[in-house]
Amino acid sequence: MNRFSLEREGCKVKVMVGSELNAETAPELRDLLCAIQEDGVTDLSLDFSGTTTLDATGIALLVAAANSYGNGEKQMSVLAVSQGIYSLLETLRIAQRLNAQTG
Repeated sequence: MNRFSLEREGCKVKVMVGSELNAETAPELRDLLCAIQEDGVTDLSLDFSGTTTLDATGIALLVAAANSYGNGEKQMSVLAVSQGIYSLLETLRIAQRLNAQTG
């Protein structure tokens, strides 16, 4: 089941995450992100505009993705994050590491 959609322009990709990033949906997103990275994408944005649920598995996936894209040649950001999720990311001290932006 494809829960994620994406827009691509050259080496830039924006993935629309959907309403939930949790233990059920994270494996599918992980596979998608691995394929994107293998395809040479250097600028990854995750659009959280419709995301209302984020659990520990989703957070772990975000941190792993940020680690993969944090080497200077690649960049990752999490866009349109709700205030509630952003507060969680700040409490965990990872909002800056994820380049999270409210919206």
